[in-house]
Amino acid sequence: MNDQEKPFLDHIEDLRWVILKCAAAIGFGSVVGVMGIGQVMEAIRWPLKQAQGNLPLSHPSTLLALQVTDPMTVTLQIGIGAGILLSLPVVLFFVGQYLLPALEPREQGMLLPAFFVGAVLFLVGAAFCYFLVLPQALRFFQDFNQWLGLETSWTMASYTDFVLQMLVGFGLSFELPLVMVLLARLGILQKSVVAAHRRHAIVVLLVVAACVTPTSDPFNLALMFVPLYGLFELGLAGMGWAERKHRPMIPG
Repeated sequence: MNDQEKPFLDHIEDLRWVILKCAAAIGFGSVVGVMGIGQVMEAIRWPLKQAQGNLPLSHPSTLLALQVTDPMTVTLQIGIGAGILLSLPVVLFFVGQYLLPALEPREQGMLLPAFFVGAVLFLVGAAFCYFLVLPQALRFFQDFNQWLGLETSWTMASYTDFVLQMLVGFGLSFELPLVMVLLARLGILQKSVVAAHRRHAIVVLLVVAACVTPTSDPFNLALMFVPLYGLFELGLAGMGWAERKHRPMIPG
């Protein structure tokens, strides 16, 4: 067991190196993302192509570049986003390496599984959004435009903003069960308390869904809120499991 205390300035120096290494990993991932921008753009346009399946060929939906700098801005935006995703395992490793000495043995044993499960949940949430939510949301807006008699033409910048925000929002929202289970496992939060305040939790989840979705329309709000509430109920079940696992550790 390492009980040697490091001076405060040494902790600051370690943190500085962690930040520099994480920035370098993200920078390298961003360069890779920019180099493969053609493939990344094809992947980002896939939900739009799925949504266009029911449009007549004479009224295709297009992505426009209205500003001179739009292509460069979008390339950098997508490159940085791809860089963050590609470097996420390395960044988590560096952060875990920094936090590990400060944790107690029981918490250290939870760190690696928590990082692994968190990464998996983020990818599952992003995939759920990419394959199921985005095509439906885009199709809804296209049909709504047709109902209003409007031609659907979005700018490349606004489309990529929408897609990236939705992917990140769903990826982060899928971390909810893990957060709830960890809090219960550490004895910070109890399932009975959360279940007793379920109505308040629903309001909080609605606010979170409204903040995460890039638009304020009820359709996209429902697309975010429904799975978020399902994750909340899954987190409650997980809290019960965590409390049962935690109980034997409490001397009685």
